[in-house]
Amino acid sequence: MIFTRLINTIYQRLRWFYWSKKFGSVSGPVKMSKDITIQYPECLHFGKGVGIGKYTYFLPCPQFAGIIYNPKIIIGDGTWIGIRNSFACIDRIEVGKNVLFAGYVHLTDHSHGYEDVTKPCSVQPLISKGPIIIEDDCWLGFESEILSGVHIGKHSIVAARAVVTKDVPPYSIVAGNPARVVKQYNFETKQWE
Repeated sequence: MIFTRLINTIYQRLRWFYWSKKFGSVSGPVKMSKDITIQYPECLHFGKGVGIGKYTYFLPCPQFAGIIYNPKIIIGDGTWIGIRNSFACIDRIEVGKNVLFAGYVHLTDHSHGYEDVTKPCSVQPLISKGPIIIEDDCWLGFESEILSGVHIGKHSIVAARAVVTKDVPPYSIVAGNPARVVKQYNFETKQWE
C-alpha cells in the first residue's frame, strides 16, 4: 500500500514535469488524471491548483483547410474539470477561477462551414461567433454544451444537458435547449428567484 502510493506519487510528479515543459504557460501543479488527450499543448495555459478528470480532451486547432488559427485554452486557478469533458477551439476558451465542471461537458468555439454547397462540410473553413468566456465561480452541469461566442457571467450555473447558445448574466441559472435563464440571485432579498 505505501509502496504503491509512493510509486503513484513519483509517476504523477514525473508526468507533471514532462507536461509542464510543453504547455504554453502554467502557474503551478495541475492534477491530471490518466488518459487525457492533449493536442498542441503549447496552446494550453493553466493556473495553479487545476484538476483534470479522466478521458478529458483538449483540442485546440491551429490549422484547418489551409487556414491558420491562433487557439488558446486558458483555465484559471482552482478550476476542477470532471471526467470526459472536451475543449475545442480555433479562437479562445477562457475559464475563470474556481469553476466546477461536471462530467461530459463540451465546449467549442467553432463549427464546420456549410455555405458552399458544391463542397462537403468536412473541407470547408471552420466558422466561429467568437471566444467562449466563463467567469469565476461558475458550475457547469452534466452533459452541458457551451457554444461559440458565449460569455457566462460570474457565479452562474448551467443545468445538466443545457445547450448554451447566448450570453448568461452573472448570478444566473440557465437550463434547457436552447438554455434560458430560470433563476437569478436577487441581492436585495438575498435569494435565488
